[in-house]
Formats: sequence, structure tokens, C-alpha cells
Amino acid sequence: MSQGSTRARVLHWFVRRGVARLPDGSERPIDVDPLVVGRDEGAGLRLDDPEVSSIHCELSAVSEGILVRDLGSTNGTVVGALRVREAIVTTRAELVLGQTRIVLEPEQDKKRVDVGFADRFGELVGASPRMRRVFGVLEKVADTPLSILILGETGCGKEVVARSVHAASARKAGPFVVVDCGSIPGTLAESLLFGHEKGAFTGANERKKGALAEADGGTLFLDELGELPLDLQPKLLRALAERQVKRVGASTFEPIDVRVLAATRRDLSAEMNAGRFRSDLFFRIAQVRVELPPLRDRTDDLPMLIDEVCKRVGYPQATETVHRWIEQRMGSYDWPGNVRELVNVVQVAATLADTPDAIDDVLTLARDGGGSGASGAEPMRAHTAFGEAKRTAVASFERDYFTSLARAAQGNVSEMARQSGMERHHVRAYLRKYGIDKDR
Repeated sequence: MSQGSTRARVLHWFVRRGVARLPDGSERPIDVDPLVVGRDEGAGLRLDDPEVSSIHCELSAVSEGILVRDLGSTNGTVVGALRVREAIVTTRAELVLGQTRIVLEPEQDKKRVDVGFADRFGELVGASPRMRRVFGVLEKVADTPLSILILGETGCGKEVVARSVHAASARKAGPFVVVDCGSIPGTLAESLLFGHEKGAFTGANERKKGALAEADGGTLFLDELGELPLDLQPKLLRALAERQVKRVGASTFEPIDVRVLAATRRDLSAEMNAGRFRSDLFFRIAQVRVELPPLRDRTDDLPMLIDEVCKRVGYPQATETVHRWIEQRMGSYDWPGNVRELVNVVQVAATLADTPDAIDDVLTLARDGGGSGASGAEPMRAHTAFGEAKRTAVASFERDYFTSLARAAQGNVSEMARQSGMERHHVRAYLRKYGIDKDR
């Protein structure tokens, strides 16, 4: 799709905005962006009520009325006589949080919200209203110093968002450093983030920068932020607030100039209420929150995504065949692996598009992260020229795919697993199967 076509029209949402009336008579407007209610100082609507959780619930305007979502609060969120996890208030109602009673009043008339005209942002594509709204937000904040928290299920493209934001910012010439908080060894976590001096601990044979210093002048992406060890969180908060770091074993601080982007699939609200994640760090990093919808909620984007993947893997002519095959065979599939799973399926299907019947036999390789091929079983025995050709095509695809993957991930098996949507042991099995040296 050309750039011109992306600006052909502005899409709209029609929502019922509203107000929240507090006991003291004050009002807070409720719009499409969630209003966080809680006891924490960072909450958008702060309540001085000991029975209200730090991050209690959030309110937002949707087409039907006001969406109320409990955020893992201790004492619950009550609408009328019902304790709810998620509910839509369509008429005037009373919200009870702890000892506080708030009146919610949805507007009767729907108001138009401009979603935006862009159907892509960096490497991301999508024409659905929810994705266009995401792109609109990213366009506004990409070239600012604001920290962004990217939310979404596994496989939705959170790291792609981070890379695209970095590429659209004034920091694009600087480094983009990724830290997977879920794989940080506990004993080395502080060193990995802040660096260390020679001799600071056993095995510290040289002075080394940490991720924060390596990202100086660029962007630090904290993947799976919810997995960051609790004892490291105040140190990270201090480094970000004071814009300086002190290496393990050092006595002086070094200045840093870093923009932080982070992603998580965890419910950080519940983690904060449980004391496993610091709310001050959350609000420091979540200056802007972007939530990526799962693929099952934006299936209208499938044709565009299929077209984009086919082009990127070098088979643009396969788009129509692949799209027709997915419509016929996977029309009711809910894509639990999201865009990452779709990419894997389309790569296989595009490779075999000249023989569509062969796609069925190898789909499992893309969807379950390996199947029989990963376990080392013999390939399906072929007795015809077609079968032999199919086997050769699949082997060629697998070899090329994992060779390119190893190169792109610089031999990091965890990164290869994340990019491919597969388990690490399946990745290693393919590397062994084709004799691919991940360290070269």
C-alpha cells in the first residue's frame, strides 16, 4: 500500500464519554484513554482511602458507555450491588471503592474520536481502527523523551513497536539496547544493568559497561519488565530519575542520556497491589501506555499482514494463494500466538504456494514450533516426484530460515526463540538438524 493511500481517510470511533463525580462534588472527565483510580500518588484519580488499593481500577469511554476494569484490587470494585472484574456502565450508576462512593454518568450521545489515517508505523502494519489509534499515538510520542510501556500478549509485536519508535525518534542514530528482564541471572542482574569494575566480584576480569551506559544517547528497551527482580527496581528508578549510574564496585557515578521503552505481558497492576512491582517505577516508565490488541481482535488486518509478510520473505506473488489458503483452512482460527504465529505460517505457506496442497503437511512446523521435524523424526517418505519436490522445498525453507534467524539474533538462542515464536529446545534442534553454527 502506498503512502498516499494510507492518508486517504480518517477513521473514527464513536464513544460515550462521561464523568466521575466524587463525594466532595468535584468531577473528573472520562475519555477513551484509561483513567487509573487508586491510592497511589501516580494514579490519575487519587483517593485518600485506606481500603482502596494502590492501583484499584480504571475507567474509560467506549461506544456502549463507561468501561470499568478492576486492576486486581484487594477489596474489589462494586458497581451497584455487583462486584465486578470488568463491566460497562450504560446509565448513571454508583461505583464503590473501599469506603468511597463515586457516581458515574455516561453521556447519552456518542462523540466522535478521530482514530487517524496511518495504516502503518515503522515495521508495523494494520488498517483496523484499534491499530490506527495505536499508530496515531506512536506518531505523536515517538520523537519525544517520554517513556513508553507497551502492553500485549506474547507475539503481538511489542519489540517491533519499540524498534519502530526508536527509528522514528531523534535518537535513531544512537544504540538500541535490549534487556530481557525475564532471563537476567539474579546474581548478575545489577552488573548487567549498571556495569561493573574489574575485580568487583568473582569472574569480573575486566571493567564493563552495563546496559544503561551502552544505551547512552539512544534507547533502552526493557522486555518483560514485570520480571525485573524486586531488589533491582529502586536502583533502576534512581538511575532513571537522576540520569546517572554507578557500576558495581565503583565509587563514582557516570552520567547517562537514555530513553526507556518497556514491554510486558504481565498484569502489572496486580503485581503492584501484591507488592511484587514498585508503583513509582511503573509510573516513571509508563508515561505513555500503548496496548496492542491480540490478532483475534483484529482479523480484518489479516489480508494486509499476509501481503506484507509475503513481500518481506521474497514471495510477493504468493499473496493471493496464501490468503485464500488461510481463509479456507484457518478461517475460524483464533491465532493464540498472534502476529508472530501468523508470520511463521505465512512464511511456510508462501514458500510452498506453487503447490498449495503441500502446505497442510508442513503447517505444524510453523504452528507448534517444530513438530516431528524438531524431534528428529524421519521426514515423510515420498514415492513421487511431487513428494520429493515438497520435501526439498521444506528443507530449503527451514535451512534458510534458521540460518537467517541465527544471523539476525547474533547466535543468541533465547532471542531466536523469541523472534520465531518457538521453544529454545526446538530452535536448537533445527540448528543441529542443518548443521548451523550459531556462533559464526
